[in-house]
Amino acid sequence: MSTPAFVKRILRSNAFQTFISYPLAGYFQFVTWTGKIDRPEPPVPGPFIMAMWHGRLIMLPMLRVGAKPLVALISGHRDGRIISKVGAHFGIMTVTGSSSKGGMRAVRELMRFGRDGHCLFVTPDGPRGPRMHVNEGVLDIARLTGLPIVPVTVGPQRAVVFKSWDRLFLPLPFSKVAIRWGAPITVDADTDRAAAAAELEASLSAVQREAELLAGREPIEPG
Repeated sequence: MSTPAFVKRILRSNAFQTFISYPLAGYFQFVTWTGKIDRPEPPVPGPFIMAMWHGRLIMLPMLRVGAKPLVALISGHRDGRIISKVGAHFGIMTVTGSSSKGGMRAVRELMRFGRDGHCLFVTPDGPRGPRMHVNEGVLDIARLTGLPIVPVTVGPQRAVVFKSWDRLFLPLPFSKVAIRWGAPITVDADTDRAAAAAELEASLSAVQREAELLAGREPIEPG
């Protein structure tokens, strides 16, 4: 049964998305307060580009780095707009666009924030997948901003895993949570793009597997 048109209009409305962001932000704050979070320091000082698989996007508020607000590249779809509004409750700024589509407006905004000392955040397999495979647009962002890419993931012990393309995780309260970082990857004009994408993909999958095993979960496999 399809969703009625008026329901779709409500879900897409700015008023609804703003309203729903408050209980969602409260829930994630409760998860953070009650969780036992293993939060190591990043391997390099900022600014840099944090890269995390799309299935962990909802746990973005657990990542806190640098003195300046984190700036996340978020899709303009309904779910992305809601995540953007939830992130705002935690001081996270957002740029609307897609690393896979190479939107220059979004890249220019990210370049400006990077020059100003902000860490950036992208999901290399977003916004539509395939799961845990790198779309090379993130390499363009790294090359144009001059910032290294640092793989990161969040592995909760207790979570609901949705049957979406990205196997989206919803962390549950009172959970052990492991955050893990990978080694920085630098991209410039001479970089072999295929090799850099393969390195990022392997590193992201490795840190995610490590975090999930530390948290006591079976690792999610690529789609």
